[in-house]
Order: sequence, then C-alpha cells, then structure tokens
Amino acid sequence: MFHLIKNNIDLEDLDKELLNYKLIGIDTEFRRKSKEDIKLALIQINNGDEIFLIDCIAIGQYQGNCMFLKDSSVCKIFHSFREDIEAIFSWTNQELKNTFDTQLANAFLGGSFSISYQNLVEKMLDVKIDKFETRSNWVRRPLRDAQLLYAASDVEFLLDLHQKQLQELEQLGRFSWLQEELSYSKYKLECEENRKSIKSTHKLTKEQEKRFLTDFNLLVQSLSESFKINKTLVFSKKSQKELLKLILIEGTESALCNLTLWRKELLLEKLLDLIKKYNLNF
Repeated sequence: MFHLIKNNIDLEDLDKELLNYKLIGIDTEFRRKSKEDIKLALIQINNGDEIFLIDCIAIGQYQGNCMFLKDSSVCKIFHSFREDIEAIFSWTNQELKNTFDTQLANAFLGGSFSISYQNLVEKMLDVKIDKFETRSNWVRRPLRDAQLLYAASDVEFLLDLHQKQLQELEQLGRFSWLQEELSYSKYKLECEENRKSIKSTHKLTKEQEKRFLTDFNLLVQSLSESFKINKTLVFSKKSQKELLKLILIEGTESALCNLTLWRKELLLEKLLDLIKKYNLNF
C-alpha cells in the first residue's frame, strides 16, 4: 500500500531515511493554470521497500525537509520528468540532481518519445495499470482513497523499469547519452528563452530554407533508422528549424557547439556536408 505524509515532522523523518537509498522512484500530482502558475499537490516516492505520498497541500510552506531531492548520491527516477521538476521547484525552490527519465530512456532504446507510463509498464513488464483518476482535482482536500491509490500506482513500477532500461542502455553504450540529454534539457530551455527576441543576421529564401530542412529531416531519419533511436529524440522537426535559425544568427561554429556530444557523434560529419551544400558555413 502506501504511507501518507501530512506534516513536517514525518517528512523530516522520511527525508533522513531516503538519503540512505541509492535509487527512488518519484512522481508528482499538481495543478497548472499557466506556465508560471503551478501548484504542487503530491510527491509520490517508491524506495523499493515502501511507497510514500507526501501531501504538499497539507504540509503547507516548504521548510527544507526534502534534501534527498538535491542529493547527488540518490538517483531520482521519473517518467517524463520535465513538468515534475517544474512542479517540485515551485514548492521547494531547489533543483534536482541525479535524475533518470524512463520515457527518455525508452526513446534512446528505439521506442516512442512520448509513451505513457501505463503503456511503458505494459510493454516492458507485461503489467496493466488502470487509467482512472487522470483528471482529478489534486489540490482539493480531502483526497479520495481512489485518488491516493492511483497516485501510488504511478511510482509502483519505476524501479523495475529503470533496472531493465539501464541494463539495455549500458549494453548499447548509451547510458552516458541519456545523462547528457537530461542535463541538456534544462540548458536548452534557458537558451530558448534568451534567444526569443534575437533576429537572424543572415537570410535564406523560403525555398532554400524548405529544401535545407527537407534534406536535414531525411538525414535524421536515415541515422535514426541505422542506430535504432527515436527520430524525434535525435532531432525533432522543431529542433531542426531552431538549429537553422541559430546558424543564421550565430554562425555555424557557434551553433554546432550547442549540440550534445552524442548528437555530434551521430550526425556532425554529415550535417557539416549539408551545411556546406547550402553555403551556410559562415
């Protein structure tokens, strides 16, 4: 079952306990009205022995009792972690260290880049999870038993998924790729915000841009098929457009410096040939 944590005394005790674990599964429930307006309601934890539900609404203002979140010796396993870390930051004002994302790992292993937790559990563990309570009001109290059971189920199999995925990633030599991508995701978000108002100093005609992006997409598709990695993960169409824009703003050398090492390993040589083909090497 699970243990419900509703006060800071119990949370402090749990925090001390979790600092002794190397791996924990984490999920969150929250209400989001806009990009900035996010309210964390629950943090679900699976340490491999027990499941804990931290009721952030009942606890109230954060008082520093989740040190395990920023402890680099504790690996935090999520599924689709982007909004989870934003929700956690909205309550704790602290950034997480040492994370693992089972959805991202699935993409590195050639699977879908947007697979749900339920579908991944069924695919890898042959276990079906009920999809109830997905649209619950998580900030209203008291929470119903059905909501709490649903929340607990969202972390029940994260450690099992991690074990299987880690083994496959290490066999393929891609675990370091995943680690780099997890760090790159935050860096990329910051860069996107900083570049929104910057205009290109070089221009392509619409026809040239269309042809370049078509060739770029064909290159990505070919490489993703060869290496059996999800195409969207390698370079989504949106990211292809962003890279072209960055080349036109900053120049080729500066733009390509922002690529992750694993992407450079896969496509840098052929991408440089494509850039030369369209005379973008400035």
